[in-house]
Amino acid sequence: MNRLIAIGAASFAGMGVVSFLKPDVVTSVVGVAAPHADARTELRAVYGGMPLALAATLAAAPSSGTVIGVATAGMAAGRAGSSYFEGGLSPKMKGFMALEIALAGALVLGARQHRKALTA
Repeated sequence: MNRLIAIGAASFAGMGVVSFLKPDVVTSVVGVAAPHADARTELRAVYGGMPLALAATLAAAPSSGTVIGVATAGMAAGRAGSSYFEGGLSPKMKGFMALEIALAGALVLGARQHRKALTA
């Protein structure tokens, strides 16, 4: 696994572990409430379990960086689209979008480097 894929895997793993163990971190960062167990379970599933699965996928199959990178770019595109409906984005959301764009680029480039290394 090359450095770019490893950075992507570590990023998703970190997000997943924190979100799974401390779903209140998600609520405070995003500004939503999770007042009952079902809401916290949903946060753990979406913000915890999914990123952990993405990290595991990248570790097991580094070439999956292309697909996961495109999906990550889709999150950034969703934020950009939301800015149209919401009349702009907060600095926090702009920061998340920038991180998603950087991570998406790193994953796509890392997967490309991985494929080249396999054929060299």
